[in-house]
Amino acid sequence: MIEKILIIKSSGVLCYSKSFINDENIDEDFISGFLTAINNVAKEIGGGEIRSIHFRNFNIVYTFDYEKNWIFIIVADIDDPEEDVRHKLEFLKMEFFKRYRDDLKNWDYDTAKFESFNEFVEKSIFIPPKILLVGQAGVGKSTIMDLFPGETILKLDEDMNDIVQKSIPLPDFKDIHEIIVREFDLEDLVDNINNYKHILDSVDIICFVTNSGGMNLRKTHRLFSLIEPKIKKADFYVIANFQDFNTSHVPEKVEEFFRVKTYGISAIAKKAEKKIYEIIKEIVSKSILKKQNVSNKVLDDSKREKDDDIIIIVD
Repeated sequence: MIEKILIIKSSGVLCYSKSFINDENIDEDFISGFLTAINNVAKEIGGGEIRSIHFRNFNIVYTFDYEKNWIFIIVADIDDPEEDVRHKLEFLKMEFFKRYRDDLKNWDYDTAKFESFNEFVEKSIFIPPKILLVGQAGVGKSTIMDLFPGETILKLDEDMNDIVQKSIPLPDFKDIHEIIVREFDLEDLVDNINNYKHILDSVDIICFVTNSGGMNLRKTHRLFSLIEPKIKKADFYVIANFQDFNTSHVPEKVEEFFRVKTYGISAIAKKAEKKIYEIIKEIVSKSILKKQNVSNKVLDDSKREKDDDIIIIVD
């Protein structure tokens, strides 16, 4: 997931910034000066320009325009492929110069001129967080998907796998305006895990849906134990459906069994739509916003902990 975008004059002056996380306490002018200074030091000692800086929790990817003396930077999740981030970054640079060519010729340091760039960034650069909704047949995955407004889309990924997904608006969040929810059959996912590697490597959250009955809980737990060691970065949650059944185990018992945060729901109940939105917003807050605030803290700290891993790659 892309966390932050910075466009900087090579002198260190911040021209444009966009965050997709809550970063009200971050001094972006300090950050832009810091990132510019690192690049200048690399050039002074003969290392060439910086291509990327790899922190433990995130990557900072650079690209440059030498003729106009601008630096373009994206801060992205550590597991986002750098090649994909760089492709977005080059697209961003091209569009920025296309839109503001005349303004940049005699720029008077008025950053308000570039506020209109937000619309392009939000639509074309930002990659919404992805949630997988997985479970066996009959546990209510499709019923839960239908609780969300909008059209369910069937598409093919780059490996020609069928993907059932919806774009879900999140109006209550400041910078994350939407998420992508994808529905998968759990057994198919486990049996063909190599075919779904790209999807599993890029997903942020996996929700395991169960029908809350003992037999399904055991089957789901077995499949969960097979897939869990092979996931790179996603956080896990359990949605215990069919809570209106007398034979259903309560969420606390399911959570104890899986050792994973569990939410109870009855997807056919009158207030199910409100309930699933509450669940989704809570897990996004726990797994997306909280993690990104950690990245912000690292960026804003001038004093690093001894065990903070930083790798600078120059060209």
